Amino acid sequence: MKKPIAAIIAALLLASALISCGDDSKAVDTNANIEGQNGSVTAAAESTEPSRENTPDNLPSDLDFGEKTLNIIYYGIDDSHNYDAVGESGGDIVYDAVYNRNLSVEERLAVRLDWLRGKDNWDEYPAQIKTLMLAGSSDYDIVLMENSRLFQQSLEGYYKDLVNAPYIDYEMPWWYSALMEEGAIDLSKRFYLSGDIAMTTMFGASAIYYNKEIFENYYGDNSVLYTSVKDGLWTHDRFMDYCRGVYTDLDGNSEPNDEDRFGFVYTQWGVPNYLSMSIGTGFITRDSEGLPVLDINNEISVKWVETLNKLLYTDNMSFDSTDAKYSMFRTSRALFSITMMSAANGLRDLEFEYGILPYPKLTENLDYMSGAATANGNGVAIPVSSLSDNYEASCAVIEALCAESYRKVVPAWYDTALKIKYISTDVDAQMVDLIYEHINSPFIMIADKAIGIGSIFTNIVFGKKGSADFASYWAKNEPKFQKSWDKMIDSYLSIG
Repeated sequence: MKKPIAAIIAALLLASALISCGDDSKAVDTNANIEGQNGSVTAAAESTEPSRENTPDNLPSDLDFGEKTLNIIYYGIDDSHNYDAVGESGGDIVYDAVYNRNLSVEERLAVRLDWLRGKDNWDEYPAQIKTLMLAGSSDYDIVLMENSRLFQQSLEGYYKDLVNAPYIDYEMPWWYSALMEEGAIDLSKRFYLSGDIAMTTMFGASAIYYNKEIFENYYGDNSVLYTSVKDGLWTHDRFMDYCRGVYTDLDGNSEPNDEDRFGFVYTQWGVPNYLSMSIGTGFITRDSEGLPVLDINNEISVKWVETLNKLLYTDNMSFDSTDAKYSMFRTSRALFSITMMSAANGLRDLEFEYGILPYPKLTENLDYMSGAATANGNGVAIPVSSLSDNYEASCAVIEALCAESYRKVVPAWYDTALKIKYISTDVDAQMVDLIYEHINSPFIMIADKAIGIGSIFTNIVFGKKGSADFASYWAKNEPKFQKSWDKMIDSYLSIG
């Protein structure tokens, strides 16, 4: 789990109290809030809590790199360009925040950032980077690329170990510590980093949007949803109950079709994969040396295959839709839209009020996991072939960009796309905070490009319509998965 902003706030308040009040200081309850949909933060807390925008970093105040130019190459899709890399001056509020983030870091550290837009195809861009690495190119100081691709290429020894990198403070809240630890083969090395420096990783976090009007018409007060989330009771069993109960034969032909109302709609490589990556487990254990051991042949996997099969193929809970993305949700023919945080960009003009929820857990004893597509968001790395003279500046820039994104870019997106403030008493804002604090991804998805196992549950269930069987699939495929797994571990251990 990420380090909560509340922890930072509490530390700052404590330091302030010790300095200014001495022995006469009184404790301030920074978590004083009233639970429930219309909860409110006490006036005392509102007046004393420092803002997210003022959360300090630990970079020295006198850093000066003498106008050194650093070259940064990034994945060339529009979202990477607009939200992770360059942004745009005077346009969209979030693009503007990214643009100003870069200017602020340049001025603060006395550097110049030269951004190069790489190829915009998800296979061609990694190939482009690989070509540069094999040639020993020192043209680029920093690389932004999908987390799963960085994992894959790190096994080839292309990136510097940043575990003890100068200036980078992994305890700060802008780093996705749970995601990085889950995606590490062990904790002795860090070849790539994930955090608010790249908004696309947060965009891949699991989020369910729901139609408040439909829910209230069928089930009454929607506060029961939020209460179940807060109490740790938001499981797939509960979710399926709501999906079963909402099916309505709107066109009256006594046959389920895209004119009817369902719990949710899906397509193969979207929802089934997203759900499977967010049930609350990483499908690994760690051995005595901290190395990952594949742990997928177990009761959890069997239960999840059964649950996913029910979700897709029983009781008219869902519909396999090939229509335009979100259209059934937009036209009130689906109660839930199972997607990612990024979907908010396309839901701003809905004619009904929607709410936001995390993905359900498989069982109550698991924790929430916002892992839908975070492995496909961008991380950051430093090539081994980059100029050694630029290494310290690159590390400082990475920390500064990440911190400034946390302070300015993420709140700008909350305010515009989600239409909520980051620190807010609104219950949907609390749900977004929970999703953000649980940004993660199962190891098998982060390592998918290297071992080809990330879509295992979709491969088992999709299209089987009741005949899905985990045990037989695993018996057939386990040897090839284990072979790839062993090769992955060997490659990692061979890196000096």
